Amino acid sequence: VRGKGCYLNGSLLQNRMSSSSDGTSIKLQEALVNVGFPVYSEATLNVSSKTVYALATKVRGLRMIASASQVMCWVAHGKFNAYVSWDLNAWDIAAGMLIIEESGGYLSNFDGTKANIASRDIIMTCNEGNSQHGLNEEL
Repeated sequence: VRGKGCYLNGSLLQNRMSSSSDGTSIKLQEALVNVGFPVYSEATLNVSSKTVYALATKVRGLRMIASASQVMCWVAHGKFNAYVSWDLNAWDIAAGMLIIEESGGYLSNFDGTKANIASRDIIMTCNEGNSQHGLNEEL
């Protein structure tokens, strides 16, 4: 329910990866990022491949696992700092968008504008901090 927080097994989710040990926002080079890798069109595959290659040297780690909805829950829970994906559909992200927002996370389009249900290429992060802005700059 919008405005009521994000819960896991009855406990309010407290995102534990949204800040460094000193309380500042996670920087891009400290971020663990999951990437949704599209394979439907050659043009999107070429762009995303180049982006993944560029990100690989700028983040702590890259992973490419699971479905969009599962990874969005992991971002909300703090298991990943961010999720970057191309060519998503509303049914891939509808529930996950609310879960991320309710956990204090942030969703944007690659150009930095706030994402919505019609967005196709999205960055999702634990918070609107340094890693969010760093990813927007890279993409």
